[in-house]
Amino acid sequence: MISSSESNQRIFTAWQNQLKAFSKQEKLQGIILSLFREKKDPLSWTGAVGNLSIGQPYFITSVAKLHLLALILKLKVRGKVNLDDPLSQFLEEEAYQGLCIIQGQDFTPKITIRHLLSHLSGLPDYFQFSFSGGKSLREDLFSGKDQSWKSNDWLKAIKKLKPPFKPGEGRRVFYADSNFQLLGKIVQKITHQSLEEALTTFQLQPLSMNETYVYKDVYDRTPVPFYFQERALEIPLAMSSFGPVGGMVSTSKDSMTFLKAFFHGQLFPLAELDTIQDWKPMIKHLSYGLGITRFERPRYTLPFRKSPEIIGHTGLSGAFALYVPERKLFLTGTVNQSKDPYLPYKLASRIISSL
Repeated sequence: MISSSESNQRIFTAWQNQLKAFSKQEKLQGIILSLFREKKDPLSWTGAVGNLSIGQPYFITSVAKLHLLALILKLKVRGKVNLDDPLSQFLEEEAYQGLCIIQGQDFTPKITIRHLLSHLSGLPDYFQFSFSGGKSLREDLFSGKDQSWKSNDWLKAIKKLKPPFKPGEGRRVFYADSNFQLLGKIVQKITHQSLEEALTTFQLQPLSMNETYVYKDVYDRTPVPFYFQERALEIPLAMSSFGPVGGMVSTSKDSMTFLKAFFHGQLFPLAELDTIQDWKPMIKHLSYGLGITRFERPRYTLPFRKSPEIIGHTGLSGAFALYVPERKLFLTGTVNQSKDPYLPYKLASRIISSL
């Protein structure tokens, strides 16, 4: 008779082998993966391969959007904000006017909190703007060209770029970091704290997330650099410019603590999960709700049964915080690679198929 501990050890060995095989297949420098499966006897495991170790801090980039979403939902429940409140109700300054001008008309007053959360605001993405006068910010960063910017810089960039559609009228989600930078400013206005202070007060301290912080010191080499193809991106100026919206550092352990709190109702009432899962198409196999993504594997890969949905968020750095409701499975960590936005979902799908 096989004991429970022996059975678990076999599972853990299989998961470690899955990491090694996936890393080799995708030619990755390293992977960190934490898993937690809820059942009568919960399973918890963390593994790492390549040049990464289990406790290695890493940039979570857009996974931080889940942190900001949780904070906004908490403020919503407390009656401090409504999802249909206009952006202009909180950001009245001239700098926040003229962000979405189409055919000479300013549609900025039509943008709501809901539009910002769902990337349906019609705002362009400042990543597409060239701060250096040459390539776009995205192209510069992926080529390893480091640079810094301030709030006024990305606000000016938004105004110089063409909006993709009027607020709320897009057929598909137009993912733009601009939306969450503005949400961060709104949170600051509501809480009368910096976004970093608000996140610390409402989430990091209560959850004892002592390994999570906002990257501000450009000489800080604690977080591992992430890769774009074969290039390690040493871009401390950029990472310090993103602020809490994209420049947070964490570990798979801390991210797991947050992810479980997010889906267990520790940060806001569980009823709010229904509110945010208002899915709109984004790119192939990916849809977006309010500050959260959903991935569904192509049906042809699983012809005889429905593919379980994977919800949560991933980041430019390859970081991920994902939940599989059907399997009650939580996954956090990083593939530490920017070349393919589907990599975290591919890894999650591989793990799911082994269960």
